[in-house]
Order: sequence, then structure tokens, then C-alpha cells
Amino acid sequence: MSEFDSNKRAADNVHDLMSLARLLLLLVWLAWPSATAEPAWKNELSSAKPGDWPAIPTCVLDFKVSWNGMLDAGSMRLEFAPHGIHKPGRLVARSSAASTGAASVLFPYRSDFWSEMDPTSHKPRLFHAVETGCRVKVTTHVNHRQGRVEYAETTEPLNQSASTRSEGVFRFTPVYDIFSAMLHVRSQRLAAGDKITLVVHPFDNPYLLRVRVIGREPHLGRPAIHLAVGMAKIDRRTLELRAYRKMNREASLWLSDDADRIPIELRAAVFIGDIRATLVDFRKLRP
Repeated sequence: MSEFDSNKRAADNVHDLMSLARLLLLLVWLAWPSATAEPAWKNELSSAKPGDWPAIPTCVLDFKVSWNGMLDAGSMRLEFAPHGIHKPGRLVARSSAASTGAASVLFPYRSDFWSEMDPTSHKPRLFHAVETGCRVKVTTHVNHRQGRVEYAETTEPLNQSASTRSEGVFRFTPVYDIFSAMLHVRSQRLAAGDKITLVVHPFDNPYLLRVRVIGREPHLGRPAIHLAVGMAKIDRRTLELRAYRKMNREASLWLSDDADRIPIELRAAVFIGDIRATLVDFRKLRP
């Protein structure tokens, strides 16, 4: 096998792992079409106006990740308005995740994500991600401009081979990143039967995010709101929906049914098996 083929295969494998990690933060053309060629799914989109639920507090959330019954498969931390970060007029959210235990031998992975958004409207301004696997590091930067989203992604093989770069533009509005979509959904009424549909551009491709509120129920010993979450890939040129093969069934997400409305657990059947991210610690911090 040539060095090029080896690097390409390694990059493909790592992209599969990175797609999995991106799903967890998730507990979201031939030519730019004219107004007469708008996609049918556009009529599904929810209002961009945030709901009336109080803003999420300054906090840190820690999760453990299991994979096919392997309890110590990974860890993830989410932070909203982290201490020591000052961005006037912007709400900062960040996360870090890594595979652990035996899973880190089979699927070595680490990620660091950073998001800046408007604290009132939840509209994202920029998103930055660094993901490292066993053979490559991928850096993605997404800028949210007026009426469009611009992304650039660089893949760097760890064996010092030449890096590759891709970039593109998605002309649509409104578009959310994974953190701003989370906050927008959290702010809504979330009555049983409610549906929320958003366009998200978490990394290098846009998706249609569909959320259904199943209802209230106890989960892991506490009152919870049960949500079903589905995703479809959007062709950036035609706006045509395509199946998202790495998650072809709805995931289940439980939010705490209280003033905080934080994620309690995410369960998803994805391309490598059953994945669960379960909250193990939640700390409110003084602003």
C-alpha cells in the first residue's frame, strides 16, 4: 500500500471516530436556489425566536461515556460561561472529550470545542474544534456571517506528511452550531408533542435537526423531559436532504425537568454500536 493510500485510510478511520464524538454533543449545491426552488423542509423550521425559559447558569457538566456496555469508554466536559474567559457581548461555551480505558486503545481520540454566540438570541458567531485521533489531527473553524456560514477544515497526519485543507460556504439563515442549538431547544416550552426543527452546521456540513418532545418521565432517579433527536444531512448546493448513515435512527435525550434543564443522558444507536453519555457531575459557578 502506498503512503498516500495509507494516509487516506487513516484519515477515513479517524473521520468515522470524529463523527461519533460529534454526535455526543449533540444531548446539530448545484447553485444557490432561487425563491421558487426553496426546499420543502424549510416549512418545518421553527421560529428563530428563543423561548422564555431562563438562561442556563454559569456551570460545568461532566459526563461518562459507555460503548456497547463498556462503562469506562470515555469522558466529556461541557462548560457554559467558563471562568477566566471574558468576551463582551458573547456567551462562550466549550467542551473537551477523550476516550478512556480499553476504548482508548481501540479508538484513541481527544477533542476540544469552542463556541461564541449571542447570549440573548443564541445565534452563533464562531465555532472552533481540534480533534486528534491515532494518526491525524483535524482542525475545523466555522464563521457565522450574515446570511451564510463559512468553514475551513485542515487535516494533519501525525506522521509529518503533508496536510490537506477543505473549505466552503453554506448560504442559509438561520443556522446554529451544536451549543447554540442546545440552548435554543432548552429555551422552548417543551410540552409533550412539541416539535423543534433547526438547521445546524456543527463542522464541515449542514444538517437538519429534528427534535420531538415525548413527554415527562422519571429518568435515573429524577424528573426528566424525554426528547427524540434525529438528523439528516443537507446537500449544501441543492439543499436536498440525505440520510445521515452514521445515525439512521433517532437518539434519546433526557433533560432535567427543573429550572436548570441540563442534559441527564444521551443514548444513540450509531454506526459502531450503542453509545451513552451520562451526567456524573453538575456544578453551578458564580458568574
